[in-house]
Amino acid sequence: MKIRAHETFSIRKGWIHKGVKNILVYPRLFTDKNINPCDILGIGTNMVKSLRYWMTAVGIMEEVSEGNQKVQKLTRLGEIIDEYDKYYEEDGTNWLLHYMLAKNEELATAWYWFFNIFKINSFDKQLFVRELSEFLHTEYDYDGSEKMLGDEFDCIIKTYCSKGKDVSPEDINECPLTDLRLIEVSDNKDYKKHTPDRDAIHPLIILAVISEQAYISKKKEVLITDLLNKECNVGRIFNLDRATCFYYLEQLQKGGYLEIVRTAGLDVIQLKQQYDFYDIIVSYYQAINGVNINE
Repeated sequence: MKIRAHETFSIRKGWIHKGVKNILVYPRLFTDKNINPCDILGIGTNMVKSLRYWMTAVGIMEEVSEGNQKVQKLTRLGEIIDEYDKYYEEDGTNWLLHYMLAKNEELATAWYWFFNIFKINSFDKQLFVRELSEFLHTEYDYDGSEKMLGDEFDCIIKTYCSKGKDVSPEDINECPLTDLRLIEVSDNKDYKKHTPDRDAIHPLIILAVISEQAYISKKKEVLITDLLNKECNVGRIFNLDRATCFYYLEQLQKGGYLEIVRTAGLDVIQLKQQYDFYDIIVSYYQAINGVNINE
């Protein structure tokens, strides 16, 4: 369980690419006392700590021990993205980073709670802090200060809620995950979870998540209610309602990846095979680059 490991900074545009580029040159970038990461990355001390945290929390970097020092290297996901989307520009990359973050109960506990456990769609800071505090106390016997939990609220809002239509595309302070529009300001100035527009997410990203969760649960047949309601599956992670979820499932059925089986009160999907999460991600990048993935 981690709270406020981000040093109050959300991910900023260009950060992940900059971090990846430099750990490939300096594998001990964040741990070697003879290296000054502030000079190399061009950001301050607290931002360096934040970037190190975010690269791990979104699953693109891992730290392994070599002797008495930790070495930073790319995960398999990090290697795939570095090969196909080096500058982290594709929408699918942002959806993948969001998925990795929102399922990461260990390192991004507030994100995991917000998307998987907190089922209230319209909320303000006071409600968020109260409900998160109750969850942390119940699950971890942790009683964080109101300020710390308020910082989690602020960072989640900065991660997903854009400052507005007047923000320049070159605004490096804006988090790239705001493009997903998973949180919006409601009419009464509170916040609300937002269901993505149809076609906002590539169907293969949906398939990757469904397949990984099916593999974890050791199932090739999955209840559609589980897709919508189970922690870390597409309904919770992507704020999908039933209609939008069915839309994506129908696209995947047309593509021959799964079959929707409708029975009296027990709708399920049957995956055509056991898909590998990373293979599907590669297929996604090949598909958007015009490669025929069925060849």
